[in-house]
Amino acid sequence: METKLYEIADQYQQALNELMNPDLPPDVVEDTLEALSGEISVKAWNIAAALLHMEGEAELIRQAEERMSRRRRALETRAAGLRRYLKVQLERINIREIRSPQFIIKVKQNPPKVILDDESAVPGAFKREESIIHIDKNGIKQALLAGRTVQGAHLEQETRLDIS
Repeated sequence: METKLYEIADQYQQALNELMNPDLPPDVVEDTLEALSGEISVKAWNIAAALLHMEGEAELIRQAEERMSRRRRALETRAAGLRRYLKVQLERINIREIRSPQFIIKVKQNPPKVILDDESAVPGAFKREESIIHIDKNGIKQALLAGRTVQGAHLEQETRLDIS
């Protein structure tokens, strides 16, 4: 059975802890660390190769999604144009309904909709105020980096895995 990376890391950490034991010969600890380092390197390389493969495949899928999205939008636009064309032609010759075994084509009345000719002339009773507050994270970051305190915010710096 193959040893998992986290198990190797645990063994490596244990060997490092044993370095503190004065009764253990240093060459034994060094040999153990060296063997585990080799295993860690191989495991890490295999995982990195798998990561790069997955990220590459994910990128290919993203590109395919974009192509499909463009194609979908083109088909939707073409269908909307044909729908408008059919409606205009049926209205032009005053046909409201066509029946066939497959489907029924109808020109129907839509529900009424409001058209605003002049928004400023609309009475206040029909106006609603919305307030949106956006937090300037970049401004907060600059203030914190400059040494200022910003109530309710702090800086965190994380690590990331870089495979190059």
